[in-house]
Order: sequence, then structure tokens, then C-alpha cells
Amino acid sequence: MRNFFLLIGLLIATVVCAQDKPIKNKGVETDLLAWRIGKFPESFYIGGWYGYKGFKNSLVVGHFNLVKNHLPDGFASDKSTILNLRSEYFFNKKYKHFYLGPSLLFEHATLKSEKGYSQKLNYFMAGVSTGFLFNIKNLVYFGPTLVAHFPLGNHKYIFAPGDDMPLPWSLEPGFKIGVSF
Repeated sequence: MRNFFLLIGLLIATVVCAQDKPIKNKGVETDLLAWRIGKFPESFYIGGWYGYKGFKNSLVVGHFNLVKNHLPDGFASDKSTILNLRSEYFFNKKYKHFYLGPSLLFEHATLKSEKGYSQKLNYFMAGVSTGFLFNIKNLVYFGPTLVAHFPLGNHKYIFAPGDDMPLPWSLEPGFKIGVSF
């Protein structure tokens, strides 16, 4: 009986050792272009992910005190906190190259218009993300991304009472960088 378990153990060890390096299916990442829209060091954008069968599920959190040239027209300040839930499908099962998937974003924005009116706005946006990632040694990855977000509901930016604008959709280019482990 002892030899039987030894033989089974050797067979399992042979199969395990003969396989390629296991695919790393979790990690942390950021989008370098997201950091440029906020005042440093109080702004950040970072997320974690878990991969399973070609799907990479991410939760990203960010906080931005937007710099002047990234403010919506008519606003003097915008401080936003976001939570973004994404599921990206990779056509390559090693979480590299082309991907495509849905995104759900929640944003809490504190806005102040150039006319002096302040507003707090909470809203959700649905989106689609795509990109192309390059891997280095199945550890570090980087590549261009593109996300389109569309507002859910009827939310408006208010510049002053009676002066408002519907929340627009957004097209956000990015450059993702991350580490797998």
C-alpha cells in the first residue's frame, strides 16, 4: 500500500512539473493617463484583478482633484471619487494581447461652477473597455486602452439654478500598466 501512494505521488509530481509555468491569475494595475488629470499627490487610480478562464475581473478605485484643463466647461473645480467594476475577456488565455469587456462605473463628484454654484452628484455609467496588453515574463504588462462610458439615468451638471447640461458620455484613452502574481 505504501508503494502505491509513492507511485501515485510520483505520477502527480511528474504531471505537475511537466506542465508549462502556471498562468498568474491576479494582480494590481493602474492607468498612467488617469493620473495626469488630477492634482498630484492627492489624486490616485489603482485597482486589483482576478482572472479565470480568460476573464479578468477588476475593481478599480480612484480619487481626482481635476486640474484646470480637464475640468468640464463652465466649472472651477471638480473633486471626484470613482469605483469601477470591469470584466474583460482576453482572446489569449494568458491575459495578454487584445481584450474586450463591459464596465460599470460609480462616481461621486463635488463640483463648483465658475458662477459660484456648488453641487454634489452621484451617478452610474455603463461602458465598454478594450485594449491590447503586452507581457514581460508573464509578470509585468502594459498597453493602450480605450473606454467608452454612457450615463445611466437623467443626471445634469448645474452651473447655476436654471442653467444646466445633461451628463455627457465619455471616451477615455489610457495606458494600462500592471503586475501579475
